[in-house]
Amino acid sequence: MKYLSVFAFFIFCFANCTADLGYQQAIQGKWQAVNWTTDNGEPRSVENVSFDFNGEAYAAKLGARDEAGSFRLQGDKLYTKAEGQQEIMVKISQLTTDSLVFEMNRGGVQEVLTLKKM
Repeated sequence: MKYLSVFAFFIFCFANCTADLGYQQAIQGKWQAVNWTTDNGEPRSVENVSFDFNGEAYAAKLGARDEAGSFRLQGDKLYTKAEGQQEIMVKISQLTTDSLVFEMNRGGVQEVLTLKKM
């Protein structure tokens, strides 16, 4: 029974690492925002909103603001740490070869940001 528990633990760890590696590879590249809405349907401007993931580093253009730093993935969570700022987390609700969807909470307002690969 003890060996079965250890085996199950290693299988669980391997499955989680494999998912993170898949996201790590799929998220690489340049992404352009195409849609950004709040939970009440209010649109946000996607003009000049983009992300570039390269290795473990990222750069983002969020309207008039630029930021850059490091990122990490844990399951369906993306953690970014811009230089001189605290780490933030968004949920990846979809990641395919050409689309990326973030679910996030900004100031108590649920938002969904959809990006397309450039």
